[in-house]
Amino acid sequence: MLYCDRCESIKKWDSESIHIPYTSPKDNKVHNYYPDFYVEYIDKKGGLRKSVIEIKPFWQCKWAVNKAKWDAARIWCRGRYEFKVLTEKELYEA
Repeated sequence: MLYCDRCESIKKWDSESIHIPYTSPKDNKVHNYYPDFYVEYIDKKGGLRKSVIEIKPFWQCKWAVNKAKWDAARIWCRGRYEFKVLTEKELYEA
């Protein structure tokens, strides 16, 4: 969050401000998923990017409930935002 506040290329960000309905495989009911971040930033080519971002430990990526949330997020974001799941593999890449 401090990085988002201090990075000049990040024009706007928010935390858990979006809710996306999804059907949970645990109880087959509709719940709301609140992704970790919404970020608008200027990419390396100077274009404005709008992203919905979830940060999770890699070992949680196989959980059925997370897959259901992320599938719903990809559909909800299509054509509006890019959806990214970041793990320690992406965050700590050299």
